[in-house]
Amino acid sequence: MEKIKVAASMELWPDHLKKLEPYCEIKRLPWTATDILPTEEEIIEECGGCEAVLFYTDPVTERVIRELREKGLRLIGCGRATPNNIDTRAAGEMGIPVIHAPGRNAHSVAEYTVGMMLDICKRISFTYHGLWSGRFLADEKDIYDVPDKKDVIWRFKDRENPRSSYPWGIDLYGRTIGIVGLGHIGQNVAKICAGMGMEVLAYDPFQPEETFESVCAKRYEDPVQMLPECDIVSVHLSVTPETKAMIDEEWFDAMRQDAYFINTSRAAVVDQKSLIEALSKKKIAFGAVDVMWDEPAPKNHPFFSMDNVLLTPHMAGISTDSKKWASEMIAEDLLNYILEQPLLRVWDR
Repeated sequence: MEKIKVAASMELWPDHLKKLEPYCEIKRLPWTATDILPTEEEIIEECGGCEAVLFYTDPVTERVIRELREKGLRLIGCGRATPNNIDTRAAGEMGIPVIHAPGRNAHSVAEYTVGMMLDICKRISFTYHGLWSGRFLADEKDIYDVPDKKDVIWRFKDRENPRSSYPWGIDLYGRTIGIVGLGHIGQNVAKICAGMGMEVLAYDPFQPEETFESVCAKRYEDPVQMLPECDIVSVHLSVTPETKAMIDEEWFDAMRQDAYFINTSRAAVVDQKSLIEALSKKKIAFGAVDVMWDEPAPKNHPFFSMDNVLLTPHMAGISTDSKKWASEMIAEDLLNYILEQPLLRVWDR
């Protein structure tokens, strides 16, 4: 069998490359494993003549697909769960399937979500920054000159103490989480939380009852009715015309004043003004946000002046393991294409 030409900007794991080598001549694109986005011209020049191209976040426009198709392109791969960077409509019209990696970062995002939950419930990063700023440190001394005391407590006699300077944290055990969106990530969050002794409620109109039962989640048909029952609300939605700005003032008015809100999905599903108002007016207690409406976030965003917001720069899905799962799925379907077997993960929305 003659080897097909493949170009790749997504990273392929050594074990997966080994399986592909008998069938493929793989070209590693110059911008692989960088944050540099190529131009249309660079993609067309570097990938021309390849039967399959495996992208990551490269901007794959209608023009790119059309010109590469004229040069022999027959399959597009994307090492992401949702190929937002690829004009999938144009690919479909040209008869080119787009394979992707659904759930490739589901574990990563779920674990990060629970990490953010623990952080805001236990005030971890807030108190850490108090230490980093020097706010709760004693004067310099010999660090090995330690007093012989059984009970050592971080306390000052003549100034503020960390225990009294922050709202006390809460335990997750026995608390209730409401999960909005019970896809791959939402299901993993539900499993972790159930294992921590939490009660799990969930809203997802597209999942069958079996999915709710498999993760021990109580189903709600109306998400707003679920909210007053929740200590924590965690959002795991894709952006669609129906979900855009779906989480609005009505949602935050329905949440309890002591509730926590977490979003590691997409900012577009939340009405920005409503969330800012809910946090600034203390309509809800805390927010943990990994995604913004515009990224990078502007310096003047109100979140940076709030003491009840944990903000991270879109890091939830970033892990070496998520790249490995993506490599495994894309390599498997590339082999299916070569061996004329059914493709398992074709983007069809």
